[in-house]
Formats: sequence, structure tokens, C-alpha cells
Amino acid sequence: MDNGSSTLPMMNHHCSSSSSSCVDSWNAGYGNQDEGEEDSPWEQWEHGSDEALAIPKLEPLDDDMNLEDVTAAPQSQTPPNELPGGAQIKQKRPRGRPRKHPLTPIVNANKVTKGRSKTGCITCRKRKKKCDEAKPRCMNCEKNAVVCEGYHEKQVWKTERQRWENLPIITMQPIFHGVETAEDKIFWKHYVNHFSNVLTVEGEAKNAFKDIILQLANRHQGLMHSILAASSKHIDWDTPYGMKILQSNPSTTKEALQQRSEYHHDEGMRRMYAEMSQEMDKNDPEYKTVLAARYGQMMCLLLQTRAEGNPRGDHRVHLQAYKQLVQHSPPEDSNFLTFITEFFQYHIYADDLFWYPEKRTERLASEDWEPSAPIHPPRLLGVADGLFRHLSEITSIRNAIRVNMAGAVDPLVDYTSLYKAAEIDAAIREWTPRWPSGDSRDRVGLLYKQMLWVYLFRTIYPPSALPGRRSTIGSLPTAMFSSIPTNPHPRRASMAAAIGTTAGSPLMGAVNPFSRSKTTHSCPSTRHPSRTSSMHEGDLQANAASASASESQRQRPSSPPPARRPAQDDKRITLAVDESLGLLESFKPSDPSQTLLLIPCLVIGTACFEPDQRYRIRAAVRAVRGYTGLKNCDRVLELLEEVWALMDQGDWVAVWDWQRVARRMGLDFPCT
Repeated sequence: MDNGSSTLPMMNHHCSSSSSSCVDSWNAGYGNQDEGEEDSPWEQWEHGSDEALAIPKLEPLDDDMNLEDVTAAPQSQTPPNELPGGAQIKQKRPRGRPRKHPLTPIVNANKVTKGRSKTGCITCRKRKKKCDEAKPRCMNCEKNAVVCEGYHEKQVWKTERQRWENLPIITMQPIFHGVETAEDKIFWKHYVNHFSNVLTVEGEAKNAFKDIILQLANRHQGLMHSILAASSKHIDWDTPYGMKILQSNPSTTKEALQQRSEYHHDEGMRRMYAEMSQEMDKNDPEYKTVLAARYGQMMCLLLQTRAEGNPRGDHRVHLQAYKQLVQHSPPEDSNFLTFITEFFQYHIYADDLFWYPEKRTERLASEDWEPSAPIHPPRLLGVADGLFRHLSEITSIRNAIRVNMAGAVDPLVDYTSLYKAAEIDAAIREWTPRWPSGDSRDRVGLLYKQMLWVYLFRTIYPPSALPGRRSTIGSLPTAMFSSIPTNPHPRRASMAAAIGTTAGSPLMGAVNPFSRSKTTHSCPSTRHPSRTSSMHEGDLQANAASASASESQRQRPSSPPPARRPAQDDKRITLAVDESLGLLESFKPSDPSQTLLLIPCLVIGTACFEPDQRYRIRAAVRAVRGYTGLKNCDRVLELLEEVWALMDQGDWVAVWDWQRVARRMGLDFPCT
């Protein structure tokens, strides 16, 4: 009993340590092993098993393990179903009687998932049935009395790049003629959204440059090229607006845009010259379109000179071409006719401000011009209402006075000119704007009215070369001048300097209007040696005061600076200029009426003698430049700065004849 009990723990320990092998050997036996196991003491087995299971198994702690000592186990080359020593793991005995002829054992018992075949016939794939893939027809379809649609064509697998290379190539044609590249789309968008809006006082909803010109450009490719060329010249790439366009379109560059701009200009001119060289029959269905497009291209070329600020007088070529064409071949469409008539005639009147007889070019403006058809609705000012006809009449008076000044004719302003000036003054006073009250264009009409009065006033009062004789409507009798001292007084240094500057002016040539002046003044802040008395009723009193103060002037060691205001300075012109500046400042920078304010800025600016007035007119011109983006505003400022410099020098003849100043500077541009 002792021996049995002493051997029992050993057996129990052996069984517990190799429980898996015991179980496998127990289950793997195919014969009856009850004979060898009948002698086992089951009670002691169960008792010993309980004691063996009570012993806990000690697992190593994480602190006791050193990861550096851990190494990877060597990979065993022995198949998993084979054990060392040639022993094989026996398969589990299946239930039931063993087969007399056992089946061939399956090498790989794991089931492999097989994807669905995509090579079946079209019919079976639609019906989601298994196809036997028989050729030429599926037998499964025949068994089920279904028409077999055959098989898809066998396709060879291709890479993504090969697929893209084999795709068919299509060409997207432009929806508009001429708008083909990214640069063209930029020019098109700029014309539609910006350029066309600053050319007229009409709103965006009703704009002739869109409703008429763009519709015509869709039918005529040459006009589309001209529109894109003019639009491209209007964009200033150095401004924030131009930089934003470049940033929004990284696919293009400034150089590419400029090259495309030149292409559109050259292509538009080539097409226009080609059509002009061909004679078309008026019965031709394309005649109306070609004729209207020719007017449109002339308009675009004129707009291009304004956008570029071209100072070479190229605009006059296009205006002359318009006058010749409209006389022989006016457009048949009445709406188009009134639109182009008002547009071109507005620029013809404005060109009269810079026309100079010595240029030997035909004067475009006519005092008796009348529109061939009523202009309704008017889009600009001065044409349909007849106000700019007075501008042409004033220019005619100025040209006559200029001829008298060049020939030293006395009086400079003859009776005919004065009588005509009186009629113009009455007509200007009677003129009233036709725009509804409260409209910003109504204030523009008042500004134009005041501008023409300033232009007329400055025209009929030129600096006289013969101050001893009077040439105004209220000229004084000659006997009244007998009391004026004829002895010349000593000239002050400032007066001599002013006279020397005027005499040496290149604008005057050999004529010195101040060489015969014999009077001096005691108040240099309000008088100037080169003056006329046509505007001052108190000239006699001033001369007497200067004679009585001659002794005190001789004793003065120095004199104040020369006068900075003309002898024709008058409170009337000062008041008119101040009121005009107030009207200019009343328009907001975003007001569409800004497109009509450049002509008043020029005319009013030539009469600004005070520094404060000049500062205000500069701000007005910059506001027009900011709204329209037209570079001819810069040419206006250049001319005004030169005229103001001549004012500071006391060269009043040059200030009066500012058209000659512009010619000397090489500035001949449309001031619209």
C-alpha cells in the first residue's frame, strides 16, 4: 500500500505536466485499451489529480524579464504535420465504422475562396446564373430556352496611362469668335464687367456697348478682335486690379497677355483693311453687318487711343474716317445710327478744344451741325441738347483772337467777336438740362453750363499787346487817357524779371506784348505789368495812385515777389471756378457721371490761379482716372501742371493760349 501510494504522485505529476500528450494518446488509440487500464486505482487517481491541480504555476513577472536577453526562435524547417524522430500526428478518428476503401486524403484542407468568373455569356451574367461558357452558345441558355447573346470581346488589361493614351481626342470649339485662349477670356470678361460700364452713364442693365456692339461682334469676327484689343489696352497690369487678374489666372503671364493683345489689334486691322478693299453690293445680305462692324471697329480704335492716353493725335484719323463714311454710307439701323452719331460727335466737339490752325489739318467740328435723326434716348451730354455747339462757336472766336494777336491787330477782340460772344452768353444762360431732377446727370448739365461760361469769359479777355488802347464793349473815350502820366517810371526788379520771362517765351516768338507797356503799379499782389483794362473799371484810379507813390518806390531797397494772378483777374471768374469745383466734388468716386467730367476738369483747370483751386482740380482728375481707368486723364494733368507753372512765371499770354502749350508739349489727345 505504501509502495502504491509512493508511486502515485509521480504518475500524477507526469500526467499533469504532459496533459496534452496524454489526451492525444488517449484519443488516438484505435484498439480497446481497457485491459491495460483496468488495474488503475481510479479513486487514488482522482484524489491525486485534485492535489496536483492545487499547485499554482508561477509565471515570470515583467520586472524579472530583460528584453535584451530575448532572442528570436529559430525557424523550424520541419513541416507542421511531422514531429522529430519520424513520429507523425495521428488524425482524429472519424465517427462510425472505418471505410473499407478509404478516400484519398486531401492535402490542403483549407477552402480557397474563388472569385466569380466574368467570362460567362452576356445572358447568364444578366440573369445571374452560372454559365458553362460553352462556345459559340451557352448550353445553359439552351436548356432554359433562353436566347444566348454571346460573349464580350476579350480585353487585354492596360495601365492607367495606356488607357488615357487610347482615349479619343475631342476639340472644344470656342463659343464666341476670337475668344479662344485663356488670355482672350480675360479680355472678354474685362470688357463685359468693367470696360463697357465706364464708357457711358447708362446702367449695367441697359448699356449700348453690350446690347448693340457685343451682339454685332458675335456676327463679325473682325469686330470681336477690335473689342478684345481695346479691352486689353484698358487693363493696367501695375494696379491692384491688374495684379489680381494675374493672381487669379496663374496659367498665363503678363508677357503672354501683351502678346495676345497685339495679336488681336493686328488681326482686327487686317480684317478691316481686307473688307475695305473689297466692294460689296448693297443688296448683299452681309452688307449691313459688314458696314455696322466697320463703324464698330472705328469706335474701338478711338476707345483704344483714350485707354492708352495716345498723345500723337491718332484719334483724329478715326474721327475723319467716320465723317467720310457716314456721309456716303450711313447705317440703316436707326438705333445703331443714333448711338454712333452721338458717340462720335461728342468726341468731335471735344477735339475742337485741341485743334490748332497751324497743324494744317481739317477742323472736324462745325457750328451748324445738326443730327440727321433725333437722338433718343441721349446717352451723353452736349450733343442731343445742342450745348456743345456753343463750345465750337467759342473756339471759333478764340481762333480769330489768336490770329489778331499774331498780327498785332488792334483791337484784339473786334466788334464781330464781341457781338457773337454776347449771343453765346445769352444762349448758355437760357440752356437747361433735360435730365430729371435729382439725377446726377442733371448736376453734370449745370457743370457743363458753368464750364462754357468760363471758357467764353477767358476767351474774350486775352492779355493785350497794346495796353494803351481799349478793346471791349464798354471801351472808354480816348480823351480820358490824356490825364495818365506818360513818363515811364523805373521798373522794379520783379517786374523786369516777369517781362523778360514773357518776352523770351518760345510760345510768343518775336512778338513781345509787353514791350510798349509804360505803366507800373503800387500793388503787385493784385496787378501785373502785362495787363489790359478791359475788365477793370478802376484802372484810372490805380494809375493815379501809382504816380503819387513813385517817390516812395524809389526809396525801397527791394520789392515783393511778382504777381501770381493775371491782369484779367476778376471776382466773377473766381466765383465761377469755385462753384464749378464744388460741383465736381459733389460726385462720388463711383458715380457713372465721372465719365463725363474730364472736359470740365480741363477747362476749369486752365482758370485755377490759386494753389487751393489747383489742389481740388487735381483731386477731381484723379477721381475720373480712378473710375474710368483711362490714361488720357494723365495727359490732362500733364498739361494743367505746365499751364500752372506758366502762371507762376507770369507768362499770361501762354496761359491764355494753352492750346499752343499743348502743341509745344506734343500733347494731342481726346480729352473725353
